[in-house]
Amino acid sequence: MRSAKPILCSGEILFDFISREPMKGLEGTTLFEKKPGGAPFNIAAGLQRLSVPTAFLAKIGCDEFGNALLDFLKGLGISTDYIIREPGTKTPIAFAALDAEGKPEFRFYWDHAAHISLKKSEIESLLLENFSLFHFGSIVLLEEPSASTYVELFERFKAIGTRTTFDPNIRKSVVKDHETYRALLMRIMGEVDILKLSDEDLVYIADCSDLDRAIEKLSVRPEALVFITLGGKGSMVLHHGRIIKKEGFKVKVAETTGCGDSFMAAIISKLYNLSREEIESLSRETLEDILDFANAEAAIVATRFGAANAMPSKDEVEEFLKNRG
Repeated sequence: MRSAKPILCSGEILFDFISREPMKGLEGTTLFEKKPGGAPFNIAAGLQRLSVPTAFLAKIGCDEFGNALLDFLKGLGISTDYIIREPGTKTPIAFAALDAEGKPEFRFYWDHAAHISLKKSEIESLLLENFSLFHFGSIVLLEEPSASTYVELFERFKAIGTRTTFDPNIRKSVVKDHETYRALLMRIMGEVDILKLSDEDLVYIADCSDLDRAIEKLSVRPEALVFITLGGKGSMVLHHGRIIKKEGFKVKVAETTGCGDSFMAAIISKLYNLSREEIESLSRETLEDILDFANAEAAIVATRFGAANAMPSKDEVEEFLKNRG
């Protein structure tokens, strides 16, 4: 290991209320179970379970839910030195369910929510040189002041040469201005080092229904690594004009919340300690191995109930791959 500096993940942390009745969707579900979640937090939890030193930057609500989330963070061993709390703010909640076709449905509720109230002044003293990589994304980019705060932090990390990763984790149901939001995402995507998108994210951003056409419309730096998840069909990576695909693993699905986040955690765990030169020269075989590892991580999470609490250890992922040949 070259560096003991932790990765800094940032964004929302919340409680998911996950349907216990698969294929009934949000409308038909009568039983939900509370689980800690939020895409950036799920990624932080996944990294920690993969033995990657991780810190988490977020604003957590000053309520009972927020207290419970802070305890959960501490229990995972994730640094909470960068947690901000403000009296009067609340913890956002999200309801999640699989519809009749097995596709995830989400509905978010936030009122005076902590995650979208992070201000630039609250992180001015953050020592950027303490971190090896900066990850951000998801619903904190939907409203001010948090959107401007996270984008400025991203620019600050870029300015000192710290590598950056981004996962928009789009939730269309809470987007108010689609064109403005697309423009912001495209701006970030054009500057980030490592990008992860779902196939649905990509066709939304490209504003077209054809995945191949959406890939052609991607505007990223030539040296950027772009990972695209394809649901049950596996995943692909784009790098210097190469497109490499790997099939996913067939498993008995319990629930899919957090699968994409676990995939991103696995990707970061494989890349965060490589130099820019090493990333530039990654072979096809190495990229295929990385996709296999990330696909396995996501497959394991799909067999479990929950998100942050469902993340596997490195040993579990390697054992899964060994058993699958």
